This record gives sequence, C-alpha cells and structure tokens, in this order.
Amino acid sequence: MKEAGKIVGGIFASLGILVCLFTLVASAKLQHMKENPDSDAETQIHSDESEMDDVLADLDLDESDVSRQTVDFKKTMKHSWVGALLFGIILLGVLLNVPKDSFSPPLVAVVAAGGGAIYCGVGFAFLFVMALVGSVLVLVPNLKR
Repeated sequence: MKEAGKIVGGIFASLGILVCLFTLVASAKLQHMKENPDSDAETQIHSDESEMDDVLADLDLDESDVSRQTVDFKKTMKHSWVGALLFGIILLGVLLNVPKDSFSPPLVAVVAAGGGAIYCGVGFAFLFVMALVGSVLVLVPNLKR
C-alpha cells in the first residue's frame, strides 16, 4: 500500500507542478499581452469578439445572458505559485524516506494536499485530491509502526 501511495502521490504531484508552472507562464504572458497590446493582438481580439457576437446572434442569446468574466491574472499567478510550492512539498513528503520519523513527512504531505485543494480552488483541485489519496496511502502504513 505504501508503494502504491508513493507512485500515485509522486505522479500527481509531479503532474501538478507541471500544470502549475504552465499556468503561471500562460498567465504572465496573457497579462503582458493585456497590458501592452500591439496592433496585431488588437485586431485578433476584435475579430474574435465579432465572431463571438455572430455566434451569440445565431443562438439567439444576448450578451447579458452570457457571463463575460474578466480573468484576474495576478490571482491566477498567485495560486499557481502556491500550488507549485505545495505540490513540491507533497512530492518530497511522499517520496522522502526518514527511518526514525516516518510519520511526519506523509502527514505534512496530507496537510499540504488538503490545504492546496481548498486554497487553489477548482482548477487544481483534482490533482490535489489525487495527491491527497497518494499521501494517505503512504501515511496509513506508517501509523501502524
């Protein structure tokens, strides 16, 4: 059970780090494009908006029916940094073998996975929950010692 937990926790924590770093880079790039639009990007944005208006007209929907949410890139970047850090803690906690104090690293990984699922929200929740399952699978055999 401990080996299965290490595999599950390690895979999903590693995948979570990659997803968080990709999200961080994409958010930084999109924020930069939003703050410093060039002429090509503006024409692309306006053409995309006109295409969306055409689609909404075809579907007989008003713009008031569709929620146009603005993305808070700073919040997304903050959640990505915190998520990457927590996934790193989970990865270390799951894969670390400490003979004398074998209860603490998996417990820290469980707390980090639970906190990450709550703090980082829906975007990363699946990865945090799967890492939590792996962390619990590592923690349970350590409780029997």
